[in-house]
Amino acid sequence: MQVVPTSLPTSPGATETVPDVTERREGDLERSTAAPYDVYLWNDPVTLMEVVVRVLKRVFGYGSDKAELLMLAAHHEGKVVVWTGERDRAVRYCLELGANGLQSTVARAA
Repeated sequence: MQVVPTSLPTSPGATETVPDVTERREGDLERSTAAPYDVYLWNDPVTLMEVVVRVLKRVFGYGSDKAELLMLAAHHEGKVVVWTGERDRAVRYCLELGANGLQSTVARAA
């Protein structure tokens, strides 16, 4: 806990005790970064299907069959999980997909 002076003390030395917002329980950070995250690829009616397949192959190293199945799933269902894993890597993949013109997001895996 941290002691913080009130904005207008009524008497000299009056203080109010407020919780320290930086306090965390042990392990909270490890659990939040260790939880798996999904990279979602969203349907894009503008980008050619061949381009989507090529980007998935280049970014993730997927074979043609898997990349095409993922592209078709996004096309028909509106979105598809293209990768699941650690948060930092998921964010990097999302940024790389965006740099290649594809719409994607990252969300904690269900």
